[in-house]
Amino acid sequence: MNKLVAFAAVASMTPVLTFAGEVFGTVKGASGPVGEGAEVAAKCGDQAYGPVTTDKKSAYRLVVGQTGKCTLTVTHDGKSATMNVVSFDDATQTDVVLAVSADGKLTAKRG
Repeated sequence: MNKLVAFAAVASMTPVLTFAGEVFGTVKGASGPVGEGAEVAAKCGDQAYGPVTTDKKSAYRLVVGQTGKCTLTVTHDGKSATMNVVSFDDATQTDVVLAVSADGKLTAKRG
């Protein structure tokens, strides 16, 4: 009976130990919100998450299954840009501002 109680206690804690959090926010360009259709993905170590697509309000919500440093990749109008983010146990808001540099490359920064 004691082994069953111990197993149940450990099993009930497992989702808490393995679930990290989510990264959410909006994506904007030089002229304002990008709207529907931009793709947002994350890579944390060897693990990839997404992509998810922004909604009509330019919002995204990406569940990330681990904590720590991650690279967020945003793809819009056929171009991609990356930026570093940190995933925590709780949700993390990361608003992204996209810009096209002088050499035509898409860049991303926190907004």
